[in-house]
Amino acid sequence: MKAPPRMRSRPVARNDLPECFELLPPWLMLDDVTRRALPALWDRLIDEPSLISAVIEDQARPSGARIQAWGVTIALPLPLVHRLRLVDDPTPHVPRRVYAALLDGSFTPMDDRALGEANARGDLVLMVMHYAMRQRDLNDPYVHAVLTTANDAFRSLHAGLNPQALFYESVLSFEPMLTSAGFRVRPYADPAPIAHLPPDLRPLLAGLTRAEAQASLPGTTARQVFDHYPPLFRLSATQRRLLRLALYIDDDAAIMQSLGVSAHGLKKLWRGIYDRIDDALPGFFGESTLEPEGKRGPEKRRQVLAYVRQRAEELQPWSASAAPL
Repeated sequence: MKAPPRMRSRPVARNDLPECFELLPPWLMLDDVTRRALPALWDRLIDEPSLISAVIEDQARPSGARIQAWGVTIALPLPLVHRLRLVDDPTPHVPRRVYAALLDGSFTPMDDRALGEANARGDLVLMVMHYAMRQRDLNDPYVHAVLTTANDAFRSLHAGLNPQALFYESVLSFEPMLTSAGFRVRPYADPAPIAHLPPDLRPLLAGLTRAEAQASLPGTTARQVFDHYPPLFRLSATQRRLLRLALYIDDDAAIMQSLGVSAHGLKKLWRGIYDRIDDALPGFFGESTLEPEGKRGPEKRRQVLAYVRQRAEELQPWSASAAPL
């Protein structure tokens, strides 16, 4: 009897990239020069705070064949959004042009501070660069299992942001996938140059704005990204990164390696998180006065991780000084 799939999502890791590049969708229509440049580019991009990227893997499959899908979103600064004419006059192949801008240096990803300011102002624009699956038959139950996990991952990884708009370019044959997730099709200014392409290669731009999301009922994947509250804890970038890692990794040694800290440094980071939470929400941890890494340490960690799973804004950059009064 064939084992059922055991899907899970997690942020992409550097050692995943060779397998992920096998999933680059053909509809990106990247030239050979760009394809050859992507490994070096991604080696720089993978730690950028403005990049959201995850894999869907089937743990029932053997090592080396587990990754079934790869998705990538990037935050775009408003000047680039205008240059790409995303809002009012879009043209096809947006991700290809974003990759070109990253490679020629005309687009530098926003750092944590710039991302926090844009997030607080509410003028953040997110672009799904690509989502690709190893198997693409939308009638296949296995593909449905991948998509279910992907939708859950999309909600959790994008949650807590305060976007003005969310765009997603895929292909015509995937229109049912996009619309079921809550995206709305955006017509191109001039579709004639791509009209000859088959459905599996013909670009299709979809998106959702804050105004559109707020005018619709909750429920879809795209709509839920726009549910937002300002964070209470105002954690540092390193503290937020620790929490993101701890949501997916329960091995302190692996977390220390990812953060480049010692055991003492890791304890200090957790202690700083507990102190911030105590200041913002007195009584959050109950009445215990034990040291954070004493007997109550694991329980405090569990409480924090349970909270940020529900209140993902605590994991996102935020600049209080940039927020409207």
